[in-house]
Amino acid sequence: MTTAVRPPDSPHSPAAKHRVSRRWRYGLMALLVACLAVTGAVLPLVWDLLGAFDQLPKMPWLQELLARTPGVSWSLMLVWGTAVSIALVALLSLRSGWRGVTLVVLLTLLAVVWYLHMPNVQQCLTLYGTGNICNTWQWVFTISLALATALYMFVIFLLSLSALGLLFTRPEETADD
Repeated sequence: MTTAVRPPDSPHSPAAKHRVSRRWRYGLMALLVACLAVTGAVLPLVWDLLGAFDQLPKMPWLQELLARTPGVSWSLMLVWGTAVSIALVALLSLRSGWRGVTLVVLLTLLAVVWYLHMPNVQQCLTLYGTGNICNTWQWVFTISLALATALYMFVIFLLSLSALGLLFTRPEETADD
């Protein structure tokens, strides 16, 4: 009964801010799901891009070093790829500025250089036989690449929406901080 008589909340009340944040949360979740869906179409292009990277010149000493322990090199490739994704999320959520951008760029360069020089995952069959470990490695690499691609697309879409918001916001609307 009291809710029917109570006046509506002002736009600056905590309840109104909570509704907006929930709406943004649902919008971001929808955007993330859309990025996952688009990743299915984009993933073959990412594999082609990685194949093109694989044709780049290599440093023989690093390639030889990583070839000595292929299981460790493949595991560390997953670590470097995950580190790039975590640094990217931290950059967006913590807004760490140029330090965050530098960290993302350095981790990305490390991951690309590592990918160029690590043994090919298809060599797993010749090294370890036809066990399930090779299928597991290929499955893990595919899932990891798909999730990273979805995250990168999410960040690109989020930055694009943010840029559009800044483009269409009047300067006096942003002065209330």
